[in-house]
Amino acid sequence: MRIPFPEHVPMNRVAIFVAVLFAIQMFEGTALYFSAGCVAFVLIAALAFNIAGGLTRVSGAYVFFYSVLVVIVGICYKAYLGEPAQSNLLDPRRTIEVYVGGIIAMLAAVIVSRRFTRKSGLLQKLLKDSEMYRSSVGCFVFGILGGLIIALLGERGERLATAFIQLNQLIPLGILIGVMYEIRRSGGTRSVNLPIVLASIYYFVFAMLAFSKQGMLTPFFCWVIPVCVLRFRVSAFQVIFCALGIFITFQYLVPYAQYGRGLVTPTTTFSERIALETQLIEHPEETQKDYKELTANDTGYFNEPQGFWDRLQFVSVDDGLINLTDQGKVFGLLPIQASFLNAIPRVFWPNKPTLRFGNVYAHELGELSDEDNETGVSISPTAEAYHLAKWVGVLVVAPIIWCLLFVVFDSLFGDIRATPWGLLALTIISHAAPELGITGVIYVVTYSVEVLLFCAFFATWVAPILATAVLGPERRTVAAFREALRR
Repeated sequence: MRIPFPEHVPMNRVAIFVAVLFAIQMFEGTALYFSAGCVAFVLIAALAFNIAGGLTRVSGAYVFFYSVLVVIVGICYKAYLGEPAQSNLLDPRRTIEVYVGGIIAMLAAVIVSRRFTRKSGLLQKLLKDSEMYRSSVGCFVFGILGGLIIALLGERGERLATAFIQLNQLIPLGILIGVMYEIRRSGGTRSVNLPIVLASIYYFVFAMLAFSKQGMLTPFFCWVIPVCVLRFRVSAFQVIFCALGIFITFQYLVPYAQYGRGLVTPTTTFSERIALETQLIEHPEETQKDYKELTANDTGYFNEPQGFWDRLQFVSVDDGLINLTDQGKVFGLLPIQASFLNAIPRVFWPNKPTLRFGNVYAHELGELSDEDNETGVSISPTAEAYHLAKWVGVLVVAPIIWCLLFVVFDSLFGDIRATPWGLLALTIISHAAPELGITGVIYVVTYSVEVLLFCAFFATWVAPILATAVLGPERRTVAAFREALRR
């Protein structure tokens, strides 16, 4: 079977979907205004997705991950549980109004951005197919050893090491390049090779030490994306393996990451992390039980805690922030200004403050203790825009920032299927679109662009050279040298 990579969704099928959803919601007692808002949101999101070019463009990917993860998954799972869609919300009417207003603004941003976007991406056709294997290996080598190499510079390399840590997405990029290379080289019969497997294991292990769900899922995500893009035929064994991986993720990895993250502090040493990780892994059922007890009293969108599904919806968190805003606690546009200023490198602003607006909002919602200055809350860009300036934020500020994002990324990458850095941008967008707020969009337009440019030029010009230390010189280079000696 082949995993689909949607470029366009038929509006007639979308209409059938929302009609069925509307009927189910009505049967379950959902208020008419909320069901009508859900229908409007899904239809407008589908239209924006199609106009943007589907998952072939960053703008389309942003619309997809925003609409699906912020709203659609939540309301569909709510319908599956048989619960009225507006239940457990503080102000469901205003919440669905903000969502519909936000998706209309996003549609406008998509339409306007297309007038200013290049037809072909500036970063397309950088890397030749013949260089992809060496580029992949070079990315793995420096992604793993780069920090150690820079550390050899001593004090002079401290700032360089900090910059490298922030820019280092070389292992995910190497996986993307390697999978694309292997599928093309084998004519669609293979999708992985030994370097990909070893790098994925390395990345997964260190993500487990960091108790990062996103990090643990990244290698799998970086395999799935090129598999979908290149229409690779997945075998029955691979389907079973993926299904098993999804089950383990839902059943064990999410409780492990969520529970373990609460047990570590900034002072926890590396050896202590390993000991804690070993303890939690050796007793997975006990870890799962402890996590359920820890979250048993958590109130959310669903009547009862739903584990990983609670992490795949933002309706309840957004509703709390929207309700707080309507109580007169409008934050103002300072986070927008601060997020743009945050793009200034520390080389020019050594004492640049660290922005944690998610932590500020969590304190406003009363979810954290006064001493907690690290933990943040994940909110959608629409909810944060409303919190900053109410309807001006949703209908004016947000679409301007979205338009900037779409113009910059679509002009850089064009068809994201054409390049591995386009696919790397997709992995970034999948995380940023639903949960980093509207200030997170500014972060992506500034900081993430630096990361992607660094990775693209490194993979093209430097990584193939570094691969020589592992793979030796290219055969054609040696043959050419010998031929020159004969002459």
